[in-house]
Amino acid sequence: MKYLEKVFEILKIVSKGPNEGLSVQEVSNTSGLPMSSTHRLLNDMVSCDIIAKNEDTKKYLISPRIIPMVVEISKKVHLESFKNILRGLRDSVNETVFLSELSESGISAVMVEESNRFFSFRAKRGVYLPIDCTAAGLSIIAFLSDKKIEKLMNSGNTLNQNKNLFDDKFKERLLKIKCEGYAFCNEEYEEGLRALAVPVFNGRGDVFASITAIAPKERISDDMKIKEIVKHLKNASKKISELQ
Repeated sequence: MKYLEKVFEILKIVSKGPNEGLSVQEVSNTSGLPMSSTHRLLNDMVSCDIIAKNEDTKKYLISPRIIPMVVEISKKVHLESFKNILRGLRDSVNETVFLSELSESGISAVMVEESNRFFSFRAKRGVYLPIDCTAAGLSIIAFLSDKKIEKLMNSGNTLNQNKNLFDDKFKERLLKIKCEGYAFCNEEYEEGLRALAVPVFNGRGDVFASITAIAPKERISDDMKIKEIVKHLKNASKKISELQ
């Protein structure tokens, strides 16, 4: 086994160990490496801040210094996984699809996979979307508290600036979206376009994003087509949620 292979093997063993860490003997037993080699490798990794050593217990654990790096790696891995899921969705529905994310500032498109069936589409990556007239926004806020919805609206995240927008009729629409699990917008944001979107939940069950399929109105024209697209959207949403 080459040096770097041994380092990686020990890193895996220590990362899976208990919070208090592992002794040299425990790492040696698990890795199958001699005690002397294990001790030398662990000390090399401590000197590089990959692994930390508790001087009181003489046990080894993952160094806090590498946690930010692990988080960034995790984000990039998830990002690529998200892209693959969206590409699969795009190919399944044969329409442009995009992922939108909820933040303190509003709801914005963060990832777009365009189909070969060209049409004019304003919601490019990084563009904030009005929450009152887009399927992407409605499918998220339907699962938020009234307080959070009003905060988003008061921040100017609406196309309609009507102060009484958050009325009983609008609440009924959000309730319907919550019950059905998807939002449908018919030329509300952009003339000639229809969109379907579903929420995406994290591991705690909180909504943090949505996935949307958007197309000219002629291509989302009947209940059967809507049902088919929603099925694919929900399947993609489930796959993303499982990564959280």
